[in-house]
This record gives sequence, structure tokens and C-alpha cells, in this order.
Amino acid sequence: MARAQGKGSTKSLISLLLVEGDTDVIFWTRIKAAYLNEFRITISNLEGNFNINKKVLCKVDGFCETHSDEHVRVYCCLDRESRYGKVPEFNLRNIRREIQERNIRSVLSVDAIIATQQIESWFFWDIETIYTHLPVPRSRRRINAYRPPERYTYHDMIKLFRDYNKTYNKGKKCQYFIDQLNLDRIIKNCKELREGIELIKGNAQK
Repeated sequence: MARAQGKGSTKSLISLLLVEGDTDVIFWTRIKAAYLNEFRITISNLEGNFNINKKVLCKVDGFCETHSDEHVRVYCCLDRESRYGKVPEFNLRNIRREIQERNIRSVLSVDAIIATQQIESWFFWDIETIYTHLPVPRSRRRINAYRPPERYTYHDMIKLFRDYNKTYNKGKKCQYFIDQLNLDRIIKNCKELREGIELIKGNAQK
């Protein structure tokens, strides 16, 4: 079990991953099981990105109240919702300042892991599995399609599924699809996700 470093510190360390919705919970649960299983991690659903700063602070407050004997590292796993802009309304600097002003001492750090544009954009890194899932005839599979993936969104996933008489739904209905995705392939190609995993691992070992 990881222990938080510091003068006289004997508190155990736990990571809190705040994600936008059910689809993200399913995906990050797979990531946790496959790549982060040696660390103590809790995944919590923000249920949308509206009032995002307020919801993050409420989640952190509540979590720290029930884990007062532990140190916490917080990760906001969010969608950018565009290729180049900031996450709508999200203000990491203000969140960090508010946590400090509220004197929530158990929080060691707050970081963001941002998907450009959406988590579905990450899925397009594994177009091979998507083609197999639909299924798309081999003669019609274009491995270099949907590149770069950050150009494509949830709406493109819906259209691709519809083209082959399937329905893409966010949330629990896409559990089977997400379970099929090749995580190694996605992580190898997706810098945002790869660096996010490395950040969680690195901080958990400090």
C-alpha cells in the first residue's frame, strides 16, 4: 500500500478519478484493472460537465470527509469538447485555490487528464476493433480512416455504427463494446491517455 511522503506522515494514499459520465466510468474501470491495479483508486461519476467546477469541489469535499485519515490525489478526467479550446467552464487553477482556501489538507494534488475532443475520440485509435465489432466487411475497412482521431467525436461514432445497422449509445449500453477495445493499442497511440496513466502511477509512488 502506498504511503504519502512527508514529515511524520503515515497516512495511506488514495487516488480519486472524477469522470464525466457512465461511458467514462466503464472505460476508466478497465484502465484501472489493466494498468493501475496495484494502486488504491476510486472512480467517481460527475454525471455531466455542467457546473463542472462546483461538482468537482463537492465530490472532493465529500470524498475527503469519508477518507479523513488518508491523503488524496485528485484527477479530473474530462472531455475538451473541441480540438483546440479549453474544457468548457473548467478552471483547474480556481479549483486548486478553493481547495487550499477551504483548508482541505488531505488533498495532495489536483490534476486534469483531458480527452481531445471526447472519450470517443480516443476509441477511434482502435478502429480495427470497431470494424470487427460492427462488423465491417474486410474489403471496406480503411485502417487509416478516422485519422487523426481527435478530429472525430461521439457523433461520428453514431454515424459509423448507423452505417452498419448498429446503434452506439453512451453509458451502460456500450459496456460490451468498450470491453472489446484493445487498450494497449489505444494507449500506445494516444498521448493524452498514456501520459495520464503515467501521471497517476508516478504520483501514487511519491
